Amino acid sequence: MTTSTLSQTVKEDLKVVQDTLNDIRCLAKLYYLLHHPKSTDKLMDDSYDSLKELNLKEIGHALTSVLDLERVFPLVNNIVVCGTGSLSGIIALVSGDEVQLKASKGLPAHIAKDTIYKVGDGPIGWVVKSGNVLVIDDIENDQRFNKQQFKWYLGKTLLCVPVKIRGKVVGVISANSKKSGEGYTNIDVRFLETIAAYVAIAVRNTDLYERLKNPNKLDHYTSTYYDKNNKYLPVSLRSIKTGAFAGCDLYLQTIVNDEAKYLLYCKGNQLFDDERKESFVKKNISKIYVAKNGSGQYLRYMETNLEQVVRDGMATLQERTQIVYDVAINMVTDALGESGVNIAVERARDWVTVILNFMGRDKEVSSHLREMLAYDGNLFRHSVNTAVLGLLFGYHLGMPLGDLQTLGTGLLLHDIGKARIDPAMTRKNEEELTKEEREQVRKHADLGFILLSNTGNLNREACLIAKQHHEQYNGKGYPECLKGKEIHYYGRMSRVLDEFETQMSRSSLHDSKAAFNVLQNMVKGMEGTFDKEILKNFIDFLQVNAYEESDEARHKVLELVG
Repeated sequence: MTTSTLSQTVKEDLKVVQDTLNDIRCLAKLYYLLHHPKSTDKLMDDSYDSLKELNLKEIGHALTSVLDLERVFPLVNNIVVCGTGSLSGIIALVSGDEVQLKASKGLPAHIAKDTIYKVGDGPIGWVVKSGNVLVIDDIENDQRFNKQQFKWYLGKTLLCVPVKIRGKVVGVISANSKKSGEGYTNIDVRFLETIAAYVAIAVRNTDLYERLKNPNKLDHYTSTYYDKNNKYLPVSLRSIKTGAFAGCDLYLQTIVNDEAKYLLYCKGNQLFDDERKESFVKKNISKIYVAKNGSGQYLRYMETNLEQVVRDGMATLQERTQIVYDVAINMVTDALGESGVNIAVERARDWVTVILNFMGRDKEVSSHLREMLAYDGNLFRHSVNTAVLGLLFGYHLGMPLGDLQTLGTGLLLHDIGKARIDPAMTRKNEEELTKEEREQVRKHADLGFILLSNTGNLNREACLIAKQHHEQYNGKGYPECLKGKEIHYYGRMSRVLDEFETQMSRSSLHDSKAAFNVLQNMVKGMEGTFDKEILKNFIDFLQVNAYEESDEARHKVLELVG
C-alpha cells in the first residue's frame, strides 16, 4: 500500500468520524431541547435560539437517525412549536380508521393523554382523509368544522400537514396559535412539510428496523422458500389432500449423519389416499415435503400460510393485499389447468374465507384490493378481478357472510368450464371467433355448471353463477335465454360484474375515464342486458368520482339508469 493511498484512506476515515461527531452534536442539541424543561415561555425562546444553530438538513439527519419513535415524536413537537413560534403542537399517527395522538406540547394534560380522532372528523381527521395541508386563520369563523371540534385548540390559528409514506397518509403534524397573533405563512407550511417528510422517513426506518429484528410472516415464509440451502418445503397433510399441493410429488425427510435427506414417497401424490393419510397421523408424521420449483410453487406455499400472513401487522397492508391477489391468480391458473375440480373448490372456498376475514378486520383492505386490480384481458386475472369486485360489491350491499362466501367462491370459479375448451379459442375476443368457435366457447357456461355440480361440494347458488353469468335480463343471453327474475340473483350480479371487468380490460391503460365510459356503455349501449337495480347499485358502489375528479360524471350515469 502506497503512502498516497494510505493518506487517502486516513482522510476518508477522518471524514466518517467528523460526520459521526456532527450527527452526535445534532442529536445532543435536539436531546437538550427535550430534556431540559423550563417555564413554557422561556423554553420556547431558548429552544428557538438553539434551533437557529441547526439547519433543516441537520434536523432531518438527526430525526432519521433515531430508531425509537418515542424519542422522535417529542423532538418533532419541540421543533415544530419552536420553529413556527406557536403555543402548541401535536403529532398523531393513523391506526385503522382512527388517528391516535402520540405526542403534544402546550396542551393541557387531560387533553393530551390518549386522545383519539376519527378519520374524516375534525381538522386532524380531515387532513388524514384528504391528504392535504390545512391552514385556518380564524378558528371561530371557519365554516368547515363545528366549534366542538376545536375545543382543545388554543388561540385562532391552526396549521396541519399530513405525514405520508408512498403516498399514503400515516400521520399528522399540527401547530396551533402563533404567539405573534398572525396567521401561518407559506414559509411555515414548507417548514412543517419538510419536518413531516423527515418524520415519514423516521417512521419507515423504524418499521424496517423492527422488521429486521422481528421478520413478518410474509418475509419469513419468503426467505424460507428462497433459502438456497434447502430445496424442499414442509407442508401440511391437508394442503396435500385437498389444497394447493395436491398432485405434487411427495417426499419424506430422514436424517443421515446429522444431514437432512429427502426420499420420494410417492409420485404425483397418486397414492396419497385417506387410508395412507390416516397412517401418517397414527405414526405421528406431522411433516411431509414437496420440491421447490418456481413462482407457482412459491404462491402455493404462501396460500397454505395465507391466514397467518394476512393477520400479521408487521407486514404492510399493501404487501398482504398483493399476496392475497397473487395467490388467487395462481389458484385460478391451477383450476383452469390440470387441477381437479374438487380441489379447486376447496382452495377457492378457503381463499374466500381468508379474504372475508381480512376485510372484516381492517376497513382499509377494500380500497387496497380495488387499487390492486389490473385489467389486462388475462383469463385468470379476469376471474380474480370479478371475484374481488363481487365480494367488495356484496360487502357494500351488506350481504351476510354466508352469502358472500357462496358468491365469492362461485365468481372465482365462474369460468372453470373453459378448462374443457381449446385454449386457443378462449384467448380470443368474441368478435374474433368464427361461428363454430363461438358455439364451442359458449358451452363453457354449461360445462362449468356440470363440473361444479358434480363435485357435490358446492351449493347450487354458487354453481349457477358459472351457468348464468352470460344470461341477459332481456332474455337474449345464453345458454338458456332466461329472462328477468328467471335468472338467479347471483347470476344477474355476475352478469354485471363479468361485463364490467371485460370492458375495463379492453380499455386503454392510460384512460382516466375508463370506468365512466364502460358504465355509460353498459347503461346506454347495452340497454336491457342487465338488472337495472343491480346496475344502479353497482354504479353507486364504484363511485365513479374515484376515477373522475368531478361528481358530475357519476350523477350523469346514475340518471341514465333512472
